[in-house]
Amino acid sequence: MENVVDLDILKPESRKIRLNGMLFDISFVPCGITFEIDRIIQQLASIPDDELRKGKEATKNAFDLTLELCVSFASFKHPELSMEWFRDNVSAAQIQVFAESIKSALLDSYKGLEQYGKN
Repeated sequence: MENVVDLDILKPESRKIRLNGMLFDISFVPCGITFEIDRIIQQLASIPDDELRKGKEATKNAFDLTLELCVSFASFKHPELSMEWFRDNVSAAQIQVFAESIKSALLDSYKGLEQYGKN
């Protein structure tokens, strides 16, 4: 009898976002950009809430990092989707929802690894 480890069980159910007519599978973060995405999310998390409430500089920094997060994720498979493309074609609300979906996908992948390790 063959012993097969089925790694397909680690792949989450597909979730997609449509943005400017393009479909993005945001159910997982590809391993090729995991560390980049994690770095940006950590930078965002390090901005204190009181600084965000105080002034424009922290808010602009957070927005720029959020935009960088979206660009890093989208440009992995679509290199033409640059910072300029996002600035010209995507609203702030769309960027926020896209970024939250990316963060969620990364956290879900970490949870999946943890759960698999327990089994």
